[in-house]
Amino acid sequence: MTHSPNAWPAVCGAMALLLAESGAVEPRHAGPFKLYAKDTDGIILHDVLFAPFFAGAAGPGHIWHWDHDVAKNDLWWHFGRFARAIEGIDPPAERFEVLAPEHPTLRVYMLKGRRTLLAWLRDPRTTWRTELDEGNPPRAVADAALNLPHGLPDLAAATVRTYDPWTDRWTPARVAGAKVALPAFKRSLIVRVDVKR
Repeated sequence: MTHSPNAWPAVCGAMALLLAESGAVEPRHAGPFKLYAKDTDGIILHDVLFAPFFAGAAGPGHIWHWDHDVAKNDLWWHFGRFARAIEGIDPPAERFEVLAPEHPTLRVYMLKGRRTLLAWLRDPRTTWRTELDEGNPPRAVADAALNLPHGLPDLAAATVRTYDPWTDRWTPARVAGAKVALPAFKRSLIVRVDVKR
């Protein structure tokens, strides 16, 4: 069954979607991606896990090269980091609205729910190509902020924090008006707003 891109909102609202069998291969599917050997930090796995969920899928993405990537590079910890980022959240109950607000320096993937707002922030300067192919280490994102969307409950009745999935660290966030000050990070960061019941 195929649909035009404009039809996806109607289709997605009617069924749960998952990204399955994702990963990287050599041209013409000649074999697993040669740069997996260099991906000891799990950049590809991280993006496969986080991007689909924060784009509105029913769960994380699923990678298919367990033997060449996940097991060989001992990347199992990424699954725990994804679980920590969304711990305690009931996606069907939240009825998340998917947002992709503009940001001057970051890609922002946002899920606005009934009691929770989640945002995955990805530095577009740091990709598998820049790190694995070109050999450039990730650069720190510093002095950045995230504007929260309209329609959130009073933030005085909320817990606002950030989670760095690369260091496994939660940090209370500083909020001024509807702007969250972001701590310095590399590659990606999660912003989570939990409204108190």
